[in-house]
Amino acid sequence: MTGKREENKKSNRELIIKSGIDVFLEKGINQTTVRDIIRKTNLASGTFYNYFKSKEEVLVAALDDAAVQIGQVMRDQRKKAKNLEEFVLFQIEPFLKFAKEHSSIFLILNSNLNMVESFSIETPMMTLELRYLREDVIAGIEQGILPNIDVDYFCTSIQSVAEGVARTFISKKDSKADIDLAIKFCTNFIVSGVKSTQNV
Repeated sequence: MTGKREENKKSNRELIIKSGIDVFLEKGINQTTVRDIIRKTNLASGTFYNYFKSKEEVLVAALDDAAVQIGQVMRDQRKKAKNLEEFVLFQIEPFLKFAKEHSSIFLILNSNLNMVESFSIETPMMTLELRYLREDVIAGIEQGILPNIDVDYFCTSIQSVAEGVARTFISKKDSKADIDLAIKFCTNFIVSGVKSTQNV
């Protein structure tokens, strides 16, 4: 019985988040109300409030879920890196491919930049993934896989470039936009930047 109840709770939560994403895409975050999301789910109002207090919490949950999904993949890939180029590639490639396959989140962020910037977009899992990245960079430096670089600058650069290119890639009207080109651009941009500082 407990298993069935937990399954229903998980199903309801996923339905609310998916419905929230659909409504955010259709109306924008600012114009969306909790009632809009509830209508989309066909659940009772009380059921919604069992999981979330506001539409912002739904958005944060959607971002957190995305961070969990892609985070483990990136961590596993980074641990296989033997040099700077591979470390950057193994961070960038899974992220951009995930962004392409889950474009709704990035379209919402693109379409609602003012709203998104008005409240903290650093969700718990996003913050945790950044901490994991920092730990892997420090380990990479200690193991000689990465050069002796500023950890904060490096992590911020990877995160910012990847997110920026993902948003640009997703917003392109050309359905044939080349994901491989985006991956190559990001990787070369970051690697070249790191190498240029090593020659100063």
